Amino acid sequence: MKDKKKKIKHSSLRRKLTITMVVNYILLGTFILTTVSGLFFYNVVRSRYSDNIDMSRTIKDTITSQLDISELVDAVLEQERPDPEAFRERMFVNEAGDEEGQILSYQWFTEEDPSLAQREDYRCVSDVLYAFNSNNQNLNGTSLMVFDKKTHIASLLCDVEKFGSHTPTKVDYVMWRNFKDEDLDHIEEERYSLFKNLYRYMRVDPRYVVFIWYEPVAYKDDDVVVFIEADVFYTRLLSNVVSFILLFFFFILLLVTLMGFLYHGRLNRLIIKPVNSITDAAKTYVEDHLAGRGIKGHFSSIDLNSGDEFEELARTMDEMEHDIEKFENDLTRITAERERLSAELDVASRIQADMLPKDFPLFPERNEFDLYASMRPAKEIGGDFYDVFLMDDDHLCIVMADVAGKGVPAALFMVNAMKTIRARASYGGTPSEIFFDVNNTLFKGNKEKIFVTVWMAVLDLNTGEVIESNAGHENPAVRGPVGDFSYIERKHCFVLGGRKNMKYKDDAFTLEPGGTIFIYTDGVTEATNASGERFYNDRLLEALNAVKYKEPKEMISYMKDKIDEFVDEAPQFDDLTMLAVTYHGDNAKDNEITVKADVANLPEVTAFVTERLETVPVERKLVLKIGMVIDELFTNVSNYGYGEEKGDLTVRVAIASDKSKVTLTFIDSGVPYDPLAKEDPNITRIKEGRKPGGLGIFMVKKTMDEMEYDYKNGHNIFTVSKMIGGEK
Repeated sequence: MKDKKKKIKHSSLRRKLTITMVVNYILLGTFILTTVSGLFFYNVVRSRYSDNIDMSRTIKDTITSQLDISELVDAVLEQERPDPEAFRERMFVNEAGDEEGQILSYQWFTEEDPSLAQREDYRCVSDVLYAFNSNNQNLNGTSLMVFDKKTHIASLLCDVEKFGSHTPTKVDYVMWRNFKDEDLDHIEEERYSLFKNLYRYMRVDPRYVVFIWYEPVAYKDDDVVVFIEADVFYTRLLSNVVSFILLFFFFILLLVTLMGFLYHGRLNRLIIKPVNSITDAAKTYVEDHLAGRGIKGHFSSIDLNSGDEFEELARTMDEMEHDIEKFENDLTRITAERERLSAELDVASRIQADMLPKDFPLFPERNEFDLYASMRPAKEIGGDFYDVFLMDDDHLCIVMADVAGKGVPAALFMVNAMKTIRARASYGGTPSEIFFDVNNTLFKGNKEKIFVTVWMAVLDLNTGEVIESNAGHENPAVRGPVGDFSYIERKHCFVLGGRKNMKYKDDAFTLEPGGTIFIYTDGVTEATNASGERFYNDRLLEALNAVKYKEPKEMISYMKDKIDEFVDEAPQFDDLTMLAVTYHGDNAKDNEITVKADVANLPEVTAFVTERLETVPVERKLVLKIGMVIDELFTNVSNYGYGEEKGDLTVRVAIASDKSKVTLTFIDSGVPYDPLAKEDPNITRIKEGRKPGGLGIFMVKKTMDEMEYDYKNGHNIFTVSKMIGGEK
């Protein structure tokens, strides 16, 4: 089977080269045949054309040597010049039926029994023309033509025609016609153009080669033009040319066939055989290589001894075989090294991500603010980081930073910067004071000259006052309780780690309850799509304002979706890091109630939540459903969360700024229990065949739109949300 495939492939190459050779020879033969035939035809036709010219001049010389035709021309002019119009009415009556007039588109009129034919000089000219027609088999017709430019009347005299026979006939009438000056121009053009002369007749009947020559005869009046007209028909000229072409064609065919056989043998020896040898060696090499046989020297064994490019190709293929072996060995070693490095970088990336606060909510016991952050790293580990921590009970510190560069150096610098900032902030101070000390610490020993841009803010949880400082970072976007997001544009200070003893400046603004801060790294605004467009600040604001009343988690989720939609399938070149903080203020405590997890306190909790819901436009039946959810969750904590000694249960109510959603958070310190982990009961089965329990949580799932469970710092945190429509 393999041998058969080889044979087909080799035969295919031979066939292609043979067809190419045949086509080339045919094209060459066609070119030679066409060129030689064209030259032969031209020379033959040119020779016959010259013969006609010489014969026409001989006829003229013979006539003029025997008589003076001026008197005959005078007699013609005496008939037409005295009264040309009357002459036309008298003579232009009988249309001539000659084929020549039809071919040349002339309208001739005949004069039967003309008086001119009785003249001696007329008969003499006719006799001379008759003699020449009789002695030349190709001469078809001759005549004397007179063109009077004054009257624009032409006459044809002494006409001798063969009319398709071998015997000439003297025409016994004179022909007259009108003419234009252009007719004389055409005659003059045809006298000196062989191809125009040929084309005029052969376009009507291509079987014959026809020449017409007008030999001028001198006359005393310049307004009168006199010609001896002779037309020659060559009926066998084309057949002779065709016979020559056929003979030459067979000669070319024989020559091409002979050269083809000789070339084919040489082609097989010089091309086909070397190509087959190299092909067989290549196939064997591939089969052995894929089978892992480890056989070498596939191409070195080829013995061509041709001294040409094929021998050089075989030598190159042999070198390639050695190079591939070396390359594969190197590739195996490099791949193993890359896999090891990749695994180490993956571990480093996970360690880096684990250093960032991500177990949201970070401070479930605090209701003065709500925050969420996200960091999606690019393929290569980088230096983006954020940090959020309480400096004391009343001050929240927010940090967003971006280390210059990528890779391991940037990641290590990021770890150092993050730890240094948090350690220094633990001692207190404003952001500018913290930046001053952190900058000097990072600058010390920074031989790689890496730096980091940082935005830091300290939020007073009692008053909403924000003290912030910007060390070369992006401008944060801020909105109040109402209105759109806008950028806080301050004069940036110098980056951290770039220069020693740099001074930094604090700025302050107040965040009203319900206000939000959104901070990010340049990976957000510089996200680039396939067309090279960037997301930029305007798109960022537009996207933020579309979800300006959403909770931080929903806001950041929406922002990630918008960026992904913009970037589409383009690769991510930089980390995408975002953080949003919504300040609820000290009034948030009014939306929280803490009671003992005793069912006796359930009415108090239900009334508390219902009172808060009355502040928003919500349907009564929805309030009842939410009451059912409170009943179920409170009862679960009371019955199963604690033992005999009941612990505390905190219920927190949060209503979205646009009044579109209500969120209830249940916090207890009972035994860890995730209600979402329990499998939903099969409600289609009858009660006797169904396991007890689970229906209450199932009804909560069906009633609420969103649910989330987390266990943090010894607390069960169960959050449920319901869309309530919002303001109209």
